[in-house]
Amino acid sequence: MYKKLENEKYLGFYQAIVPTLMIRDPEYINDILRTSFEHFPDRVFLVDEKTNPLDEHLFFIRGNKWRYLRNKMTPLFSQVKLKWMYEEIEKCVDIFDECVDELSDGKDLDMKELLARCTTDVISSCAYGIEPHCLKNPDSELRKAGRDFFDPDKINMLITILRFSIPRLLLWFKVKTVSTKINDFFLATTNKILHLRRSTGVVRKDFVQLLLELKEKGTVEIDTTEIEKDETYKESPNEKIELTDNLLAAQSFVFFLAGFETTSTTLYFTFYLLAKHPEIQERARKEVLQVKAKYGQFTFDSLKELKFLNNCIAETLRIFPSVPVLNRECMKDYTLPDGTVIEKGLNVLIPTLSLHRDPKYFPDPLEFKPDRFENPPIRGTYLPFGDGPRICIGKRFAEAVMSSLLARSLEKYRFELSPMNKCTDNLKLNPKVITSSPLHGLVLRIHKVNDSN
Repeated sequence: MYKKLENEKYLGFYQAIVPTLMIRDPEYINDILRTSFEHFPDRVFLVDEKTNPLDEHLFFIRGNKWRYLRNKMTPLFSQVKLKWMYEEIEKCVDIFDECVDELSDGKDLDMKELLARCTTDVISSCAYGIEPHCLKNPDSELRKAGRDFFDPDKINMLITILRFSIPRLLLWFKVKTVSTKINDFFLATTNKILHLRRSTGVVRKDFVQLLLELKEKGTVEIDTTEIEKDETYKESPNEKIELTDNLLAAQSFVFFLAGFETTSTTLYFTFYLLAKHPEIQERARKEVLQVKAKYGQFTFDSLKELKFLNNCIAETLRIFPSVPVLNRECMKDYTLPDGTVIEKGLNVLIPTLSLHRDPKYFPDPLEFKPDRFENPPIRGTYLPFGDGPRICIGKRFAEAVMSSLLARSLEKYRFELSPMNKCTDNLKLNPKVITSSPLHGLVLRIHKVNDSN
C-alpha cells in the first residue's frame, strides 16, 4: 500500500473491521508523534489488568496512568543510572566473550540463540539482579520463558492480530494474552526479589532496586548536573497511581521482553551485515582498537566515541527496524495541515519499515551504508525507537548493550559469511512474528583476529 500510493501523504485501509489511517508524509508523522502529541498520546492497545496483570506496562497503558508512570520512570534510564548499571552489562559481555572464544574455529555457526541467551543474561542481571546463567545453561527458566513468549504459534499470532485490529475483543472475552505459566513465573520472580530486598536490605545496581526506590520514596534520586539536554523530568499529573508490586512486575516484564528480543535480533543482523561487508567491518574494528588504546579498556564513556560503530548499528536498525510499524489512537479531533480532519477514535499507523526503505529518503535503501548517519536523517523518516514523548524509554540501555558487545567482539574476532546461507541478498523477514526477524538463519564463521588462517 505504501508503494502503491507513493504520491499520497496518507491513505486509509481496514485492519479487520477497524478503519485505519496510514501516514506517509514525514512532516505529518513528526507532527503526530511530537508537535501535536496531545492529540495522539496513546497506542491502540487496551489493558485488562485483572485478567492480564503483566500487560499493565509502559508500552500498553494509556492516559494519566501512562503519563504518571512515564514521568516517574524516565530517571531510571538516565545516562547517570545507565552508567551505574554498566558494570552488570560488562559481566555478561565477559561471559559472551568466553563463549565466542570457544566457537572461533572457523566452523559454520548461527549466532541467533547465543545472542538471545546473552541479552537474556544482561536483562536478568540488570532488571532482576539474578546472576546470569543463560549463556552457560540454555534451558534456564528465563530463557525458556522468553523463547515461549516469542514462539510464533497460531494462538500468539491471533492475539497479536487482535491487539492491533480488534483490541476490545480481548477485553470482552477476557482473553489471557500471556500464558498462565509465564504470568505466574514473572509475578512470582519479581515478588520474591522485592521481598528479599525489603527483608534483607540488600542493595544491587539493577532495575529492581530503582523500582523499589521509586515505590518507597515516590521518586528516584538523580544528579541533575549530569542530565543530558534532551532528558527532561516534568511534574507528574495530579492523579496519583498506586505503585503496586504487580505494577512493578509488569514494568520488569516488558523491560525483559523488549530488551532481550529486539537487542539480540539487531545484533544478529549487525554481525551478519558486517560479515557481508568486510571492508566496513575492518573500518569499525580499527575504530574500536583506537578507542581501546585511548582508554585502556571499554568504559561507558568510551562507547560514545565509537561513532562509526554506532552508525553501523543505526544503519542496521534502518534496514531491519525491530518494530516495523508504529500505531496511535486519535484522542481528540485533529486537523492535518491540508485541512483534513482526523476524528477522535481513529487508529493511525506509521509504516516505519517502508519509510526506512524509501529511496526518496535513503538512496539505495537495501545497501548497508553506515556513513548515511554522518548527518541526521530527515525528521519523521527514521523511527527505530519511535519518537516524541513515547519514544522507547530503554533506547540508551539497548544502545549501550549493543555497542559494548560489538566492540568487544570486533576487537578479538573476525566474522565472515558462510556459504551455507540460503540467501545473501534482500533478506526476507519472517511474516509470523511482529518483530523483524529473518525467515532463514544467518550462518557465519568466526576467526580470531590474530589468527593468520
